[in-house]
Amino acid sequence: MSCNTPRTRLVAPLAALLLVSACSTKKDARLEQLSAGISKDSVLAIMGVEKPERVDPYLVNSRYIEAMYFPLPGATDSASLTDRNMSPVIVVDGKLAAWGWQQWDSIAAGNKIQVPKKE
Repeated sequence: MSCNTPRTRLVAPLAALLLVSACSTKKDARLEQLSAGISKDSVLAIMGVEKPERVDPYLVNSRYIEAMYFPLPGATDSASLTDRNMSPVIVVDGKLAAWGWQQWDSIAAGNKIQVPKKE
């Protein structure tokens, strides 16, 4: 199998990123309960919601990527609901692949997906 397959291009950065903790001034303790490979339904249960604030779907190299955005607990005003103030959780083909902005920025860059810039 070639090292330049779509799966390798997606999985390799994910594996490296999961070893690095996200640097952010805003923490979401729910993210610490997540583990790679769990189902989308399990993600929603852990995050304590029926659905995320927003979902951005992408089809890249025959992989279905969903970026789900969750408000921080207690956040309700419009400033708190801007993309960079929410917690992104990334599901690939129905399974949790990554979470947090550092991971999402890297996955997005590797797949040429435009995401909001840091504020």
